[in-house]
Amino acid sequence: MVYCGKLSKACLPCRRRKLRCDLRKDTCTQCARAQLPCFGYRDTNALRLIDESGAVQNRVQTKKANKAVPRSVPLSTCSQARDIFYHDYVVGTARPFDFLQTIYSPTCKDEHLQKSLDAVALAYLNYQRPSLSAEEEARENYVSAISCTSAALQCPGQAKQDTTILAILLLDLYEKITSKEPAFHGAWAAHLSGALTLVNLRGDQQFDDPGVIRMLMRLSTNLLISYVASDRPVSSELVALRDTIAAHLPTPIDPKWRESDLMIEFASLRQDIQKRVLSDSEAIVSLINLDAKFVRLGLEVPTAWQYRTVHVGVKSSHHYESFHHIHPAEHVAQMWNTLRLTRILLNELISYRSSKAQRKQVANPELVGIHQCATRAINEMASDICASLPQYIEDPPSSFAEAFANDGAEIISSKTEYRTAPLGQPDPTRQLPCYRLIFPLFVAAQSTAVAPSLWKWVIKQLRFMAAYHAIENAMSVANILESGSKQQIWSVTDHALFNVFGATSERFG
Repeated sequence: MVYCGKLSKACLPCRRRKLRCDLRKDTCTQCARAQLPCFGYRDTNALRLIDESGAVQNRVQTKKANKAVPRSVPLSTCSQARDIFYHDYVVGTARPFDFLQTIYSPTCKDEHLQKSLDAVALAYLNYQRPSLSAEEEARENYVSAISCTSAALQCPGQAKQDTTILAILLLDLYEKITSKEPAFHGAWAAHLSGALTLVNLRGDQQFDDPGVIRMLMRLSTNLLISYVASDRPVSSELVALRDTIAAHLPTPIDPKWRESDLMIEFASLRQDIQKRVLSDSEAIVSLINLDAKFVRLGLEVPTAWQYRTVHVGVKSSHHYESFHHIHPAEHVAQMWNTLRLTRILLNELISYRSSKAQRKQVANPELVGIHQCATRAINEMASDICASLPQYIEDPPSSFAEAFANDGAEIISSKTEYRTAPLGQPDPTRQLPCYRLIFPLFVAAQSTAVAPSLWKWVIKQLRFMAAYHAIENAMSVANILESGSKQQIWSVTDHALFNVFGATSERFG
C-alpha cells in the first residue's frame, strides 16, 4: 500500500466516524456516549506495511504515456494504394496480376520492381479517388522506375529476371491508367514489345514455373489487346509465344484462352478485309465461318463456365428485358461478354458486306437472308450483354432510385455533381465489375441494328454508374452515345478502362 502517514490506534467505530478516540480502557468515551460497542484498539506494531508509492507512481506514469500514443497508426498514401491494387488486381475476383504473389516479395531488393509497383498502385488509387498528392507521388515513382528499369536492362543477367518482365508489365499498366490518348501505340507498344523481346531471350526453362506462365499469359493478352485496338496485324512472335504457352497448359484448355485464339483470327481477318485481300463474297464467307467458331465455343464451355437465365415478373430499372443472366464468377461474365461483343462486331461486318453486295446484284435472296441473320445475332448478343448487368450493378438508396427511375438522364450534368453528391455508400466491390461492363454496353448500344430503346436504356445505365459509383468513364461513354458521333470502337474509352475490361486472368479448373 502507499504510505500515507502514521497509523491510528483508534477503535473501529471512531475510525469509521472519523472521531478522535481517547483510547480509554474497556470502552472509549465516544463509543460510550453513542452507546456503541467498542471493539478495542489497533496494535500498529502488528501491522506489516510495504511502501509501494514508487510502484503506484510508475503505473500512473505508464497510463499517461499510453494515452499519448494513438491506438492505430494512419497508413501512408502509398500503403493504401498498394492495398487497393492488391485487392483488385492480385487477390480479387478477376486477379489479372495474381502471379505477382509468386514473383514479388515485400523483401524484394529490386528497386525497379518496387518503384514500378508503387507507381501503378498510386496511379490506380488516383484513378479511383482523385488526389493531387497521389498523382504527384505516382509520377515521381514512375520516373524513378523508368530510370531503374533502364539500368536493369543494361545488365544481361538482371534483364532476363522475372522481376524485370513484371516491372515492364506494371509500367505498361501505369501508362494505360494515366494516359488520355485514345490509341494503343507509343510508350505502351514499346513496353510490351520490349518485354516480348526479353521473353524470347530467356529460353524454354522459363515455362517450367506456373507463376511465370501466368505472367507470360498476361503479357500475351495485353499484346493481343494492343494489336486488336490499334488495328495492327498480330506479330508472328506473339503467335509463337502463345503456341509455346499452350503446350504447357493443362487440358482441357481454358475457354478464355480459346477465345483469345479466336480474337487473333478476328484481327487477322479484319486486316485482310481492310487490305482488300478478300473479295466481298470471300469476306462474308470468312466472317460467317469465324462467327460460327465463336458460337461453337459458347456451346462447348465446361459446366463451371456456364450461366443461368432468371426470368422476373417485374422488371427493375436495371432490366432491359424481363430476364437476367447469373454467371458463376466475374471472370466468366467477362469471357461471355467478350464473346458477345466480338460477335456483334463480326456480324456488323457481315451486315455491311452483305448490304454492299446486294447493291451490286439484283434481288439476291441469299444475301438478304445473310443480312437478316446478322441483324438477329447482333440483337441477341446485345440483349445478352444487357442481361449481364443486374447481377453486378447495385441497387441504390430508395430516394436515389426514385430519381433514377423517373428520369435517369437528369441525374447528373457535370463531373462535380457526381463526384460530390451524397448518394449513399455503394458497395466498393461492385465498382470494378461496373467498369468492365462499360465497353460491352457501348458496343451493344452503338450498333445501328439494335432498337432505339436499347440505346436509350444503355445511356441511362451508364449515367447511373457515373452518379452512384462515381465512374467518370461511364459518363464520358454515355455522352458519346448520346451525341450520336461515329467513332472508332476501341477509341471511345481511355486505356485504364480498356485495361480493366481486358484484365482477366486465365484460370484452369
